[in-house]
Amino acid sequence: EKKLNELELKYGSEFKDAIELNKAEHVNDCADSCNFFYCANDTSTFSSSWAATEQNTTFASYSFGGVPPEDFAEQFGFPLDLIKVTQGEPLFSADEAAKVIKIAEEEGVDKNEYESGKYKLGGDWLLNLPKTRTWFNDQLKNTMFPLLSHLFPEIISSPSVLRAHSVSLLKYNSSHPRTDVHIDNGILAMTLAMTPSNDYVGGGTFFEHMGVENVLPMDVGHGTFRPGSVRHGGHRVRSGT
Repeated sequence: EKKLNELELKYGSEFKDAIELNKAEHVNDCADSCNFFYCANDTSTFSSSWAATEQNTTFASYSFGGVPPEDFAEQFGFPLDLIKVTQGEPLFSADEAAKVIKIAEEEGVDKNEYESGKYKLGGDWLLNLPKTRTWFNDQLKNTMFPLLSHLFPEIISSPSVLRAHSVSLLKYNSSHPRTDVHIDNGILAMTLAMTPSNDYVGGGTFFEHMGVENVLPMDVGHGTFRPGSVRHGGHRVRSGT
């Protein structure tokens, strides 16, 4: 509050009003998220520590680049090795991923299309896929929220502060090959691979500061976790799905 008052003196009352409006919208967005996606609370019975689980998954860390994240730059600090990619045992099996895709296709995910910049994408938001969203919510509770807390303790005190939004399941193929370069609108973001890498040629996630052809390897069941403000894109799929 003290800092906000100082900013008001510097930038005027309209600036403070805009911040207060943003705070109110954030509260509403968080509440709305809990209507559709799993939200932990301080009395949750599951372990909030990824390290306490018996996982054989490890992580490779990659540089965020020379510019800190837009949010919590001071908390992250240097070195900015903030792009985390799972190694070893996947977060979920290929069989489980195939079952999820089948459920999503039954919900019509492969019949929808929308745009990412100048490219068209196949897929849909999980808000429109309730059965698929049930699986994702289980993942949030048992794996993803504890994992994010483990990977980014600088800004996440517990899974109870996390909220999911802008969650989609995308289908890449030769007619819907890639996304435009973009940033994500969350403080943190993640990408989960739902298809075995030998089912397609090309594809994967690249980060602009690493070069468009420097795609980080990620097989089915693996994930990439990062601050949302890093510029990245879905690399072109040349064949397969």
